[in-house]
Amino acid sequence: MREPWRPLLLAAAITVTVGVASATAQTVIVKNAPPGSPIELVLNTATVGSATANATGDATLVVKAPPTATAAESSAHVFVDACDKMRRVFLVEPGLQPPPPEPGCTRSEIAGLFVMRRITTFVVDVGGVTPALWLKQGAPPAEWLRQAAAGTPIKLRRRLPTGLVVFGGGSYAKFRDAAVLACGNVTACTSADLRPAYAAGVDYWITRFIAAEASYMKPLRVTASGAGDTFNFDSFFDARVVTLAGKVGVPIGAVRFYGKVGANYHRATTSTTETINDILITVGDTTQTVLGGTQTIELKTSGLGWVFGGGLEGWVTPGVAIYLEGGRTQLKGNNLNGGEGSINDRMTYFLAGLRVHIGR
Repeated sequence: MREPWRPLLLAAAITVTVGVASATAQTVIVKNAPPGSPIELVLNTATVGSATANATGDATLVVKAPPTATAAESSAHVFVDACDKMRRVFLVEPGLQPPPPEPGCTRSEIAGLFVMRRITTFVVDVGGVTPALWLKQGAPPAEWLRQAAAGTPIKLRRRLPTGLVVFGGGSYAKFRDAAVLACGNVTACTSADLRPAYAAGVDYWITRFIAAEASYMKPLRVTASGAGDTFNFDSFFDARVVTLAGKVGVPIGAVRFYGKVGANYHRATTSTTETINDILITVGDTTQTVLGGTQTIELKTSGLGWVFGGGLEGWVTPGVAIYLEGGRTQLKGNNLNGGEGSINDRMTYFLAGLRVHIGR
C-alpha cells in the first residue's frame, strides 16, 4: 500500500486522478493530455469511463462502480497507453493482464501495487518528461473539480523527489584549534582560520522522509605566520573529509527541512617551517656567531569522527533545488606514519549550493 500522496515516477507521461464522489461513484480527472484528445479508463478489461480533454488538457470522468464488484478494497497495477492523441488508463487487479496495446500505442506501467478503495484518488502527471503518480485514500479536493468544470488548468503542488540526488556547493569552514595551536604563545602571530570550502556528494532518498548521504568536503588551508626576537615561522593545516550520514527530512510543499548524523573519515597534514636567526654571543673577550637554520616539522593524520548538521532544500523545479546547510564535524586521528602526534579538532561549516535529481 502506498502512503497518501507518495510520488512515484513513471516511464511515460500521464496525469490521472481517481476519486469517489460517493460510495458508488468515482471521479476521474485526467490532466495535461493533448487538448481535444479522447480519454478512457479501463478496469481490468472493461472500459468504464470516457471523456474528452478540454483546451487545457484536462478531462473529468464519473465511474458508476466501485473498484471491484466483490470487495470494498482491492489492489491494482496501473498502466497507461499513449495512442497518438488518445490516453487510456488501466487499473488491473493482481493476477490479471490488461488487453494488448493497440497498434500505434505505447504502454507504460507505473511500478508498484496500489490499494483501491471506494474512496481513492490517483494523480498522475502527463505534462513533463518525467511523469509522477500520487495516491490518496480520499476524494479529490473540491477545488480540482471546480477547476476542471471551469476549464482552467488543475494546479498540483510540486512533490519532493525520492531516489538519487547529486549535489555540490561551497561556503566557509572554521576549525576550533588549528590556528590557535599553530600560533601557540607567540603574540606576533597572524592566522586565517575561517576558510572557503567546497563540498560535493550524493543523497539517496528512500522515502521523502529518510535518506542516506555520502559527501566529500575540502576547506582551503588554515594558515598562520609568526615571529619572535630570534625566529619566524609559517604554518598550515590542510584537511579533507569524507562523510557517511543518515538524514531525516520534513517536507513542507516544495521545501524539505532535514537533519543528519553520521561518521566521517579525515586525512590532514599539519606543517610548520621555522627559521632561527643567527645569534652573536660573547664569551669573555671573544664574540662568536651561533648559526641558525630552517627546519620543517610535518604531521600527517587520519581517523574517524562524528558529524551532525541540518539544513533545507527548496525545489525550484522538479529536478533542481537550492540548499543551505550547516553542521559540525570532529577530526580525530593519529599519526599516519605510526609515530607520535595526534589530532582532535572540530570543524564548523556552512554551505550553499545546488541539488539535482537523477533519473525518473
